[in-house]
Amino acid sequence: MHTKITKTSQAEAAASRAIGQIRQGLDLGDATDAAALSERLAARLAGLPVDDRRLLRRDMAVAAHDLEALVEALENELGLLAADLKALNHRTGAARAYGQAATVIPLRRA
Repeated sequence: MHTKITKTSQAEAAASRAIGQIRQGLDLGDATDAAALSERLAARLAGLPVDDRRLLRRDMAVAAHDLEALVEALENELGLLAADLKALNHRTGAARAYGQAATVIPLRRA
């Protein structure tokens, strides 16, 4: 499981770096609201020369790919966590059943 967490951490770091580079390159500020960010992005893109827009398009494609990798890694981790929780639930249920069975006094047949 450690390798899965590392893979997710690496994907998260790559996505964060790519998005940070795009934000810094476009001077988008610290906007966290999606609508405000998209308005700022559109305004900045409109003012860029064609060659710069092409380079930015490539950078944005890389960032989107990194985000997709992050989503996939997180979904894999979620699946592993769900499987671990299910197995734990089964073990806990079996332990409870065994504990209750140990306190039952068997009936003797005469």
